[in-house]
Amino acid sequence: MKRSLKYILLLFLLTMFHLDVRSQTRYILKTVDITVPTVLDLQITSGANPILDFNQTSILDNGITLLGATTFSYKSNRAWFATIKAGSANFTGGVAGSPMPAGVIRYRINGTGADYIRLSDTEQTLIASTGSKNLRGAGSGSIDFRIEPGYDNPPAQNYSLQIIYTISNL
Repeated sequence: MKRSLKYILLLFLLTMFHLDVRSQTRYILKTVDITVPTVLDLQITSGANPILDFNQTSILDNGITLLGATTFSYKSNRAWFATIKAGSANFTGGVAGSPMPAGVIRYRINGTGADYIRLSDTEQTLIASTGSKNLRGAGSGSIDFRIEPGYDNPPAQNYSLQIIYTISNL
């Protein structure tokens, strides 16, 4: 009987050892570190450099409206806003001593029906503002231009003005 008790006890211990080996779990850990920088991307997708010819008096009288004159795309992973401004207060070219002001160009966001705003060399709100930013994301839009040089500016074939678009999260 002692002997069979020893065998039973040995069998029990072997079974427990066997069960213990089967029930073990092993794992390792790996930490993944990711850096995501701030993304602020604004691209002109069409209408970057319109060329306009005021070759008729009716056009000088009425100006030219360019609906969807500039189409842009944006991407941002932070709240953002966009501004617009002229690269200088006046067009380059033309007649010396008689500059054409940037304000002959007026703009608005396409499809809003809002009033046109005169372009200046000071940053102006285009989309949202520092106090009311857009949510992060991606999308596109376009800008309408209304250009009215009128009769106050001398004739020239070389008027030129840069327009600066800026996207910011500040």
